[in-house]
Amino acid sequence: MRRIGVDTGGTFCDIVLVDDESGEVTVTKVPSQPRHPDRAIIAGVEQLLGLAGRKLSEIDTLSHGTTVATNAVITGRLARAGMLTSEGTRDVLEIGSQQRPTLYDLHQTSQPVLIPRDRRLDVPGRISADGAEVAPIDEEAVRAAVQKLIDEKVEAVAIAGLFSFLRPEHERRIRDIVRHMAPEIYVACSSDISPEIREFPRYATTAVNAVLAPVLDPYLRQLEQTLKENGLDAPLYIMQSSGGVATIEQSAGEGAHNLVLSGPAAGIIGAAAIASKSGFDNIITLDVGGTSADVGLATGGAPRTRHDMELPGGLPLKTRNLEIEAIGTGGGSIAWVDAGGALQVGPQSAGADPGPVCYGIGGTEPTLTDAQVVLGRLNPAGLLNGALSIDIGAARRAMADLGAKLGLSAEQAALGVVAVANANMAGAIRLRAARHGDDLRDFALVAAGGAGPLSGASLAGELGMTAVCVPPNPGLLSAVGLLSSNLRRDYTAPLLILGTKLKAGQVRAALDELRQRADAGLEKDGIARDARRFEHSLDLRYVGQDYTVAVPIEAETEPAAAIAEFHALHEKVYGFSAPGEQVEVASVRLVAWGLFPPLASRPGMSAAPGTPRSRRPVWFEETAGFVDTPIYARSDLAAGQALDGPAIVEQLDTTTVVPPGWTATTDDLGVLILRAKEQSNG
Repeated sequence: MRRIGVDTGGTFCDIVLVDDESGEVTVTKVPSQPRHPDRAIIAGVEQLLGLAGRKLSEIDTLSHGTTVATNAVITGRLARAGMLTSEGTRDVLEIGSQQRPTLYDLHQTSQPVLIPRDRRLDVPGRISADGAEVAPIDEEAVRAAVQKLIDEKVEAVAIAGLFSFLRPEHERRIRDIVRHMAPEIYVACSSDISPEIREFPRYATTAVNAVLAPVLDPYLRQLEQTLKENGLDAPLYIMQSSGGVATIEQSAGEGAHNLVLSGPAAGIIGAAAIASKSGFDNIITLDVGGTSADVGLATGGAPRTRHDMELPGGLPLKTRNLEIEAIGTGGGSIAWVDAGGALQVGPQSAGADPGPVCYGIGGTEPTLTDAQVVLGRLNPAGLLNGALSIDIGAARRAMADLGAKLGLSAEQAALGVVAVANANMAGAIRLRAARHGDDLRDFALVAAGGAGPLSGASLAGELGMTAVCVPPNPGLLSAVGLLSSNLRRDYTAPLLILGTKLKAGQVRAALDELRQRADAGLEKDGIARDARRFEHSLDLRYVGQDYTVAVPIEAETEPAAAIAEFHALHEKVYGFSAPGEQVEVASVRLVAWGLFPPLASRPGMSAAPGTPRSRRPVWFEETAGFVDTPIYARSDLAAGQALDGPAIVEQLDTTTVVPPGWTATTDDLGVLILRAKEQSNG
């Protein structure tokens, strides 16, 4: 089986081909094209196949992690949408949760709403809290509202009604009217997108889907068509925020909102798979790309997940996603001096265009990458095996100009830039661990992305972590993670009932219905029955609470056991429980997995211990200046070979810094493991 993984980031498009039969791995990186991401993918795939001596027709699967949805949300380049709601609820999106981002700020302003008020219309018709029809919909009023949205030239319509998750007939009738009057307009119904209690998150999630689908659908369809025209005769899978891949049919349209964290999710999947094989089940992942750094966490070899997330501006999104924190610190992050004279790094980024100053393609502002070049940590002869030339003189001039504002030399300014960037990343890691009460001393750091291994050891030392794992292809970890991911479908059904009244038969009946839908979906995806796996959970809460806790269950789990587990999980998550209080069920969930054969790649390692290919002056935080440092090629390192810092390890997709006082050892899987010497000797 031959598989290709394609991850598009803000600076580079990373592509990997794994041949399961031979175990060979072929990798490449090409510059991203933010305005035309599909062009970078096609160019990169062609380059990869040329390196491997293969044709696209020989590929069995192609999986893609995309930042198109992420970038659309961040930049606001979204589809023009309208919204139809139950009478009296058109302003739910604008009212929101009434939570203030800064409690005592008297001058804070509201974030722009995805769909402005003049394109949010309500129509008569109401469903009650128990699913009964209080008032039928007024179809003439619906037609008049739809016509107004047509006149507004909307590309999509979000339909959201009170308690529609209990009785979706009203939403579906409105959908039919929209499609009859304007078949070219995309329609999203909340009862399909997010069939769950709590109207604000449900309305918001439906609105997000409506503004994203017309952006994503043409991109995904065009990519699929172009790949087929170039010879691909295999499924194209898209990474979801949940950490599973989906078909184009699942990802376009009703699945658009599930792609907001498509790119970062693959990195955590890949990190967890690689680290667990090397003996590290508890990990913090730090994937530092050109524009941002993504921080994730896995325990017991599995990434942590959640049922909702918050978009910029505080907008809730009800979708299963991996717990990822993104911060604006990456290789292209711009260094600048604020009004108070303090050095800052990011969140602005030079990206791929114009890029860091040292790339010589138009960048004029100093970046983190320029700082690493000035300190000698990046190869002045060029990156990507020489394909990307480096102008060290331009980088030094940019750092000198920055240093002049701070009264520092170019090298001192570069050290400051690295220190500030590391502080930003360390803060994000501490926050991620603190939310769950995790002790970082129990975790290893997986340093990934093109820039992660440059700072991995320094961060681990500052945070008191036990080890740093650098995967065989850290700059392509998300692309590798795509090939470690299984197909996933998520299903939810409301089940509003007090825990004391819940019967095991009710849970089984709800799960059976979801299982039938899941089996039908997996059958459509071509997943054999022996390759299917199912996970179940109940959303429980104390009566009067707004938020729920997901409790994993089996189909045979008794309600009393689920409630007991809820109390324990509530204690773990929130620090308290109330066993004497009544518990109620909100919904039942089922995750359906289509399992692919496990990855059978093998790293390309030397049979004999490698020796330095060169030496150059490098400045470390631990030294008072430049020190003569051995430079190793990653491919020269043999299994079991240990290096004492200071040392630099170079490869196509990244550079690993081994500071003074640290050792680096290559394990049998090709993972480079860094430890402080006192830990190595202990």
